[in-house]
Order: sequence, then C-alpha cells, then structure tokens
Amino acid sequence: MHRILLVLSFVAATMFEAMAGSGTATLTCRSASGRTMFKAQLRDISGLLEGGTLTIDGDSVIFPEQNGDIEHHAIWDPKNGVFTLSYFKPGMEDMRFIRFWAIPSTFKTVEGNRNVGAVYEFEAFLEATEPRPGKGHATSTIRLQCTLTYRI
Repeated sequence: MHRILLVLSFVAATMFEAMAGSGTATLTCRSASGRTMFKAQLRDISGLLEGGTLTIDGDSVIFPEQNGDIEHHAIWDPKNGVFTLSYFKPGMEDMRFIRFWAIPSTFKTVEGNRNVGAVYEFEAFLEATEPRPGKGHATSTIRLQCTLTYRI
C-alpha cells in the first residue's frame, strides 16, 4: 500500500510540474460600432484554441476547440506587436474559418509580462465564417479593438 501511495504521489507531482507555467489567454474584441464581437480562449496564447465565438448583429457562430481535423495556427511576438490566428474546420455543412491579425503599430502592453501574466491592447483585422443568415459564407474584413489577457 505504501508503494502505491508513493507511485501515485510521484505521478501527481509530475503532472503538476508539466502544467506549471501554463495558462489560458482570453481574447476579447469589439468593432467600433459595437455590432461585432469576437471572443476566444487560447492555451498559452500561441497554443490550442480552446473555443471562440463571433457575433455580428446578434447572430453567432461558434468555433469549437481544436481537435481531429481542425487546423489552428498562431504567431505570438509581443515585442514586435505580432499576433495572428488562423483556424480552419473543414466540412460541407459545418466548415468554419478565422483569419485574425493584430495591427503592429497599435499593439501595447497595458500591464505585466508574459512570464506571470499580462494584458495587451491592440487593433486587429478579422475575416471569418459569416454568422448572419443570407449574408454569404465569409465576412468582409472587420476592424476590431482588442484586449488580450493572459494569466499563469
């Protein structure tokens, strides 16, 4: 029994150590008119998309967590004001995509640093699956005001 507890303690300590330094970043964006909202959760900012929602004029499309055939890529370089997201979920009936890029000249650190947690603000452009019925398959390019909050 003592050995089992020792092994379980070791496994638990190893798992906790593997998760240390990991956190979820919350991206919240709104258009100047307030008609468009984009929210997403990202593991470690440049990691997996844990979920997202685009809402325009009250109609929403949900971007599920990355799994299986979903492709997701992020580039994160706060020193140079670079933050991009791409997301693609193939399918005939439920295809979804996001193309998102920060405008480097607008990028600023509001508080903290990436090692313990930080808040960034910037403007960005978004093209994505159109959530409104009868408006086609893709949005136009939408300019957004964004806040990215990261905590470890």
